[in-house]
Parts: sequence; structure tokens; C-alpha cells
Amino acid sequence: MEKDYLLLVEDEPVVQENNKKILERRDYRIRQAYSMAEAWSIIADEPPGAIILDIQLPDGSGLDFLSELRKTSSVPVLILTAMGTPQDIIRGLEAGGTDYLTKPYSLAVFLERIEVLTARRASRIFKG
Repeated sequence: MEKDYLLLVEDEPVVQENNKKILERRDYRIRQAYSMAEAWSIIADEPPGAIILDIQLPDGSGLDFLSELRKTSSVPVLILTAMGTPQDIIRGLEAGGTDYLTKPYSLAVFLERIEVLTARRASRIFKG
């Protein structure tokens, strides 16, 4: 994940900035999108190593974004959303989500899921 970056797709500025700061402290390179249109533009410029995706975006559903993305990419995607019913989670995973985390969330769980998503956890385990 050295040259790759995490793409944060989140329309809520406070959540976006907090997640960015948290992940940058862990040496992740971050790019930010506040809408699906911005996300598509960033992806076209440089494909990400992983995506953290909100479902409720100002220009449409993150699930529609994810379904379209899956036509051309297998990039890992953590869905991070306030929508947490069992049906929401199933829809997110069926749309192509790699993992699903509901807001509010534990910082420790969030970071661990990001490490699993980016395979850092495996390299950390083997390096001791």
C-alpha cells in the first residue's frame, strides 16, 4: 500500500476530516471526495488501493456507485454508513462491498478493518 492511497468518499465534512486525520497518523495516503462525481474523477486520475464509501451521498446512492465500480474494478471497499439494518448490510455486501461498518463506530474497529482491507495487518503479523 506504499504507493496506493485510500479514497474517502463521504459528504459529511466533520466525518471526512476526522477519518483523514486518523488515517494519515497511521501513514496512509488519503484522497477525498464529497460526492460520487468527485470520486469518479479521482479514480480516473489514479486508481485507489482501497475505498471507504458512504452510502448517502448528495448526488446519489453509494450502492449505485459501488455496483458501477464493480463492472471494472475489484478494489477493496469498506462501506461506512449510518444505515445499519440487516437488510442495509446485505444490500451493501451484495452490491460489492468488501466490508461494512455502521456509524457511530469504534475507532479501534475502524482502524483494524482498514488494516485488513489494505493487507497491512497480514504484513504486520508476519513481521512481528
